[in-house]
Amino acid sequence: MGAFLLAFLLLSVFTSGAFAQETAPIKIGTNCTFEGQSGEMGVSMRAALRIAVAEINAAGGVGGRKILLVERDDKADPETGKAIAEELVNREKVVATIGYCNSGVAMNAIEIYQKARVPLIIPVATGTEITRKYAPPAAAENYIFRVAMADRLQVDFVLKELIDKRGLRKIAVFADNTGYGEGGLRDVEQVLAQRGMKPVLVERFAQGVADLGPALKRARDAGATALFTYALGPDNATISKGREAMGWKVQHAGPWGVGFRNHLDLAGRAADRAVMAQTFIQDGVLNERSMALVLQYAKLTHVKNIPCAMCAAQTYDAMFLLLHALFQAPRIDGPSIKFALENMNHSIIGVLATYNRPFTKDDHEALDGSILVLGKVMNGLVQYANPSDARRVALLTRSKVAQH
Repeated sequence: MGAFLLAFLLLSVFTSGAFAQETAPIKIGTNCTFEGQSGEMGVSMRAALRIAVAEINAAGGVGGRKILLVERDDKADPETGKAIAEELVNREKVVATIGYCNSGVAMNAIEIYQKARVPLIIPVATGTEITRKYAPPAAAENYIFRVAMADRLQVDFVLKELIDKRGLRKIAVFADNTGYGEGGLRDVEQVLAQRGMKPVLVERFAQGVADLGPALKRARDAGATALFTYALGPDNATISKGREAMGWKVQHAGPWGVGFRNHLDLAGRAADRAVMAQTFIQDGVLNERSMALVLQYAKLTHVKNIPCAMCAAQTYDAMFLLLHALFQAPRIDGPSIKFALENMNHSIIGVLATYNRPFTKDDHEALDGSILVLGKVMNGLVQYANPSDARRVALLTRSKVAQH
């Protein structure tokens, strides 16, 4: 960690003009929700961002200017999320934002950042279309970036495991009625259609539903051999406990939400054997950066198990990618930062991997499916489902197969 920050400090010594006459803090916006079903994502993101910013400021900031986080709670509400975007951009004058945990909230707010030409880096929300809406040729310039695994990549990864490796071809899909569930269901149906397949059953439900027993019985009657769930932790717990009550040992699978702490804690042993896509496993192989993050998170929050470890790791990496862009940009303004993000000239060692030019003008996804591993719930923890993944993670050096 120290050597990493020292490199930036040395870089700042040789940076001329951009920071010499400025002493005011550099405002970075951040928002998520910190309560309710999405709360675990928000508190994990916020804590990791505070840790990263504290490290940066302790090392002198950016050319002597400290980073000032402007934090807001979007309540997981699309209209509140949009209003916060307008406030951060127009009143607080942030130069960039790292935020948004819910895909539907993000999709409703990205227009504000796009029109204002202020970069938004999303470390949590995974809706496939988020970074595509303004990608060329839809717009000449795209100000929406992401350091999280897009839903489509997670879906493809997990379905390959279920269908190709385990022979589970009768997939029932359970998706909540939020933008997250809607987009996830669309991705599942499209990936299955590419294989000439359809779900044997699709069940939609309101977030926070108390009982899914009747829907689970319909899935069993339809002959489902796997449940693919697009929901947050508490609703995944409702599904897990419902399966247990029925004595139904069907394979439970899905994207990263299946591995959230509030699923594991609420479901207890009923969550065991569930599998999901992961970019980071807290109780897995850790490098120097990830070990430091885990220890600092515990020190800051007095929590041993990070509620959403992937949220924390991705946010931490996002802040250091933004830091690099701030140093590289000739001016601290939206267009300059965006250009620097798209043209990074140094590798960045992160928690998840080493980033070698993670973004380009045409590609605003820092991660691809090559870093995904399959997580499996056992005894209340997410562990590697495949032992070979532990060895692969230990050797992982890139955030993408094709580095630009």
